Amino acid sequence: MLTARPELPVHRELRDAGAAAGVRVEVLDALALAAQETPPRLWRGGAPLAVAGLGAVLPRVGNWRPETVLAALDVLRALGVAALNEPDAIRVGRDHWRTARALAAAGVPHPETVAGSEPEALAAATAAALGFPVVVKQRASRRGVGVIRCAGAAELEAVLDSLWRVGDEAVVQRFCPPGGVSRRVLVLDGEPLGATEHRAAAGEFRANAARGAAVRAVVLDDELTRLALAATAALGLGFAGVDLIPDGDGWVVGEVNPSPGWAHFAAATGVPVAARVVAALARRGGR
Repeated sequence: MLTARPELPVHRELRDAGAAAGVRVEVLDALALAAQETPPRLWRGGAPLAVAGLGAVLPRVGNWRPETVLAALDVLRALGVAALNEPDAIRVGRDHWRTARALAAAGVPHPETVAGSEPEALAAATAAALGFPVVVKQRASRRGVGVIRCAGAAELEAVLDSLWRVGDEAVVQRFCPPGGVSRRVLVLDGEPLGATEHRAAAGEFRANAARGAAVRAVVLDDELTRLALAATAALGLGFAGVDLIPDGDGWVVGEVNPSPGWAHFAAATGVPVAARVVAALARRGGR
C-alpha cells in the first residue's frame, strides 16, 4: 500500500486481510520517500528502498500531498512493480475536468461540464451553456468538500470569486435534480462488487457517506453495471468507486474515485472488500 496517510484504519484492515490470505502486506509511507527519476529509484532516508520483493502496489492517493504519492508510484511502475491503478489514470480520476473529457470521449453519460478560472468569464459561459441551477466543484474535490450548488448568476459569481481569490480552479456542472441521492458501485479488475444507495439528510444535496448520508445496499441492476464498467474503462482504472446520480428517467456518472474508501460499502453489502483487493494485488504480482 502506498499512501501519505499510513495511520488510517483501512491499511490495518488490508494488512489483516493479507495475513489471513498468507500474503505479506506492507504499508509504504510516501512522505518518508523521495523519488529519483533517472535512474528510477526510491530513497528512504539516505538509502535506496529495496523493491525486489514487492509484487504489486495499491496506490491510495488522497488530497494530502497527492503529487508526492504519484511520484513514488511513477518510480515503482518504472521498476516493474505492478499496480491496480496506473499513475496517469489516477491523475485523470482526481481531476473533474479530465474525468469529464474521458467520459465524453467514451460516450458515457455525465453532467455537462464547463471549466475555467476567471469568475466573470466562467459565470457567463456557464449561464449560456448550462443555465441554472448548477454545481461548482473544485477540480480535485472529494467527499463533497468544495462542492456548492448555485441557483442563479449572482450566487455563482460570488462562489467563483471566492475560489479565484484563493487560487483554486473549478468546474461547473449542470445540476441533476432532485439531488440528495446517489448510488456507488465498486469495480475491481472489471468486476462490479456491488452497489449502495446514499441518501443525504434533509436540506442537503450532497449524498456523501462522509457527510452523514444514510447508506444501504441496493440491487446491482444492468444499468448500474453498464455505467460503472464503462466509466472505469474510460479512465483505465483497475479499482474505482463510481458514483451515479439520477437524471430524468436514468442515471449518469457523477464522479469516478480512483482511491475509494469502502467502510460504508462493506458494512452495507457484506462484501469483504479488503480481502478482494488483496487477492487482486496477489494476482497482479503473480502470487
